[in-house]
Amino acid sequence: MSRLPKARLEQLLAALVISLVLIGAAILIPTAAQRLLAARPSATPSPTPTPTPPPASVLLPDELDRALEGVMTIVNSHAFGTAFLIDTQGDFLTAASLVGGGESLRLVDNSGSMHTVRLIGIDPALGIAQIRVITEGRPMPFGNPAVLLRNDPVVVLANPRIENLPPATPAFVASATDRQLRLQAEDLPGNIGGPVVGPGGTVVAVLTASGTALPINLAQSDIAQWRGQPGTPAALAPFPAYLVVRSSGTASPPPDAGPIVQGITPSRISTAQPTLVSLQGSGFLDGPMLRVRFVPLASPSGAFTGLAATLVSSSTLTVKVPAGQVVQDYVVQLTNGDGTIVSSRTALTITP
Repeated sequence: MSRLPKARLEQLLAALVISLVLIGAAILIPTAAQRLLAARPSATPSPTPTPTPPPASVLLPDELDRALEGVMTIVNSHAFGTAFLIDTQGDFLTAASLVGGGESLRLVDNSGSMHTVRLIGIDPALGIAQIRVITEGRPMPFGNPAVLLRNDPVVVLANPRIENLPPATPAFVASATDRQLRLQAEDLPGNIGGPVVGPGGTVVAVLTASGTALPINLAQSDIAQWRGQPGTPAALAPFPAYLVVRSSGTASPPPDAGPIVQGITPSRISTAQPTLVSLQGSGFLDGPMLRVRFVPLASPSGAFTGLAATLVSSSTLTVKVPAGQVVQDYVVQLTNGDGTIVSSRTALTITP
């Protein structure tokens, strides 16, 4: 066998090496390219916005019902706001802006009845005032505003008997300092003076202006100073036409509860003309003793007896209010047909 020349052999070896290199490159280059593409950073996808869940209710239904027993309405000569009961002596806390400047005042309680007011004290620097009214209600316990943080939920309360003001307005703490709470809330002017309430139905602040509240602990020194003060009687403010008192939605009393007066329609009439009004309640009886007397709420004089008291049913009777009566508030006193006398807190307002 003849042997290949050396030069020829070297050429064949070189060709073989080149072929192996090309084959290897053909195998490795696609793999490397795939790895480079896989390693290239991709754009971070935009996160899908997650809606903020609504906060849990600040108050349970029974806590809200209890809290509202102490929340009432303060009326002055040009506006109305809110006040809340703080003790068993009839002392209420409210905003100084509602009672300053020699304002005439009246309180509308959460049964819809009207009351005269004694002004106990005003602190213009803090924006709070204390009044006293003899009425029924549940004093509201105080909480600790220091535990409140930004975005914590609270609720602003108002008299549940006022038709044009929500009894509970949800709010959030926008900012909190030792001296002031800023609230994010859709509060109304009628909320001014009302309690800002946290979990458990405790008062954490007093709403002194729209969106601004005074931490309740800052009111403690004034409350202690004013405790036991006799105060000054305020003139009775006129009842504003824009304040709408919701009719009673309470359940009917048991049959053996005796006669009860629960409402009067209309509740505001003019002294310029005689008006037939209707009393609603239960246990009404016809008889020779049946009559309806109207007793002034804030005056020792001016009481009068209605004309032609007529029984419509055991829950309704009518009576005529004669023209020319004194312009003021009256409570209804019923003498039932059998002679039983019923003194109610149902109020009739006589206007000019």
